[in-house]
Amino acid sequence: MIYLVNFSITLNSFLRLGSLEHIIKILTEFGLRYIEIPGDPSNFSSKTNLEIFNTYNLSVLGVSGLWTVSKGMSPILLTKDQQILSYSKNYIKECIRMCNYYGGSILNVCLLSDYDLKIDRNHELISYKDKKKLLKRLLPILSELTYCSKDFGVYLLLEPLNRYSTPFCSNAADALFVSSNINDDHFAILLDTYHMNIEEKDFSYSIKRTKNFLKHIHFSDNNRKMPGLGHINFNSIFKALKKVQYTNYIGLEPILDKNYITEIRQGLNFLNKISNKYKI
Repeated sequence: MIYLVNFSITLNSFLRLGSLEHIIKILTEFGLRYIEIPGDPSNFSSKTNLEIFNTYNLSVLGVSGLWTVSKGMSPILLTKDQQILSYSKNYIKECIRMCNYYGGSILNVCLLSDYDLKIDRNHELISYKDKKKLLKRLLPILSELTYCSKDFGVYLLLEPLNRYSTPFCSNAADALFVSSNINDDHFAILLDTYHMNIEEKDFSYSIKRTKNFLKHIHFSDNNRKMPGLGHINFNSIFKALKKVQYTNYIGLEPILDKNYITEIRQGLNFLNKISNKYKI
């Protein structure tokens, strides 16, 4: 299949679905040539992985950080605990080195928090004023990490997660506030359609609003399956991307099961028809 768009796909989607080489072989059969690898620094220096990628002529676009792991300590930047903060900063720096090792150029950063908000975080959001106050404290830390990433040729991309993960950076406006204050070419924004479907009033408006900082975008449908298997209007998203002259990659980040071959084929066919329509 020939794609007008440069698609990448995250290997996080294929956990427990087969060996790395088996998955890579299938992806190349679909014509995919770019991947995002899991942010697991303990396993990053594997020459075997690099040999597999090279054998199948597949390039690593970047690293997808493991921000919401179910076991062990999650990286948390919004914290008063200096031990957790030190761990989290070191995790990001190791992911930056990992990204560089594999020839990638992007790493997503999410702003999780352990602050006790004393609210029902499943249904409420804190005020924008209170949110900005806390985010401002984080700017020196993010600037420090960006300074490190530049040495390795890696862009740090702030990814808003929906309110069920964090109330502090949950939408495009939050990411724009942080990115504009960092004001560094190597610190930009990654939007994710799954999270946007929960938090944004309008996909098009959010894309247009962040156009000067938008370096990458993740696609999955509202049910976190491949695009076209849910109800998100990807026509409007492609139309907005064309409007802002977006020329970077589109990353696929679905949750997959044993039917993944069928679902990937359906999703790619769906996306290719729309990209052909809008010539993006």
